[in-house]
Amino acid sequence: MESLILIILIIIPGSWSGNWRVTSGDQCALKGSSVVIKCEYDYPLDHMVTAVGWSKTLYVSGKRRRFLLSRLPSPPEHFVYVGDRWSDCSLQINDVQHIDKGAYFFTFETTLNTWTSKASARLSVRELTTVVEPSTVTEGDNVRLTCVSGCPTPINIVWFRDGQRVSNSVFQAGREDAGSYYCAALGQETVRSASVALNVQYLPENISISMDPPHVVEGSSVNLTCSSAANPAAHSYTWYSQGIASSVSSMLQVGSGQVLSLPSVDASHTGLYLCQAANQLGENNSTEVLLVIKRKNPDGLSLLILAGIGLSVLVTLVLTLLLFWLKQRTRAENKAVYDSRLSGRGLSSLDPSDSVNANIYMLPPSTPSSPPPVTATQDSAPHSQRKSHHEHDDPPAYEDEVTYSTVTITPRNPSLPHHMNNSRVLRDSWSKAGENDDSVIYASVAKSS
Repeated sequence: MESLILIILIIIPGSWSGNWRVTSGDQCALKGSSVVIKCEYDYPLDHMVTAVGWSKTLYVSGKRRRFLLSRLPSPPEHFVYVGDRWSDCSLQINDVQHIDKGAYFFTFETTLNTWTSKASARLSVRELTTVVEPSTVTEGDNVRLTCVSGCPTPINIVWFRDGQRVSNSVFQAGREDAGSYYCAALGQETVRSASVALNVQYLPENISISMDPPHVVEGSSVNLTCSSAANPAAHSYTWYSQGIASSVSSMLQVGSGQVLSLPSVDASHTGLYLCQAANQLGENNSTEVLLVIKRKNPDGLSLLILAGIGLSVLVTLVLTLLLFWLKQRTRAENKAVYDSRLSGRGLSSLDPSDSVNANIYMLPPSTPSSPPPVTATQDSAPHSQRKSHHEHDDPPAYEDEVTYSTVTITPRNPSLPHHMNNSRVLRDSWSKAGENDDSVIYASVAKSS
């Protein structure tokens, strides 16, 4: 029996000679990074590997138990076997989280046996930590940024402030440098630290005064508001004033608080106003603001009355011009009608029914070929009648002012005596001679008294 056992050991060298082994080391990984747990294994030469796997020790009900990684709840591709079935048994863990820390074991099966590592590979998880020294500074002080990884393996880091890359980790702080700083692994910017704020303090600056309302009338109220940029914020405001007519050359304190209220202002409030803002670091003054109080306008009612009078005068003037124009237009129309009646109405168009033309007579001349001379009636007419006749040559202003009682048109016959030209016998004979003669007719127009 002993001989048989010895033969078996000779035929299968290494089976019981201690060639079974798994070698791995502990790893430290940053949260959010990827890590590879290095591992090597060995087995007898006459064996063939048929299965490999990793497991993790967990505490369940106070006891340690091993669970295959394939059975643990985890995101896809979180655990990836990157070894082979000959000698490399490395394991890669992606997006490492604190839950991934612990002890890991490698197990492999061969055609003749199963082997599990005796020692575990421990994974520790750390985070990048940002240190800002000091975290609160006064403007002009120096600041140093330090990034601590927690793992012994050095890494290259970069700095960010409010998401923007920062080139220097040591600098002189200004108010624009205030913000949140963090460090990250170069090439793996998602592997980053938590943010740390840098607080840069400075005196109150850019102090300004606003006035509400901007234009102040005597008797009204006004509010002056003081604003400033400061860190920490201004905790006190003091107001000073200097009157324009004041004999005091220095400014006097007139109030405190961010808002200075002046109710029912008068001329004495006119002057320069200044605001002083202060915080823990010190104080600063604003520029001076001039407050001008306008007097009330006592002549406002008088101006309204004058405006009303002016408007009334303007309306009266317009109406006067309109009436004058209408009167001139009426006079021109009447004159045109009168002129048309004098010049446009011929003797042949005289209507006996017209009251004006009812007593107009036309007598034919005795000699058609010769022009009639002036009638005896014309010659013997008194000088007053001729004067009246000439006066009526010009058109009167109104047509109803001229009234004609009798108009006698008598052609003169040169063969008859002068005194017979006016006889009724001649008129009868001439009327028989013809009424359609085209001879020139001279007449005398007499106006009744």
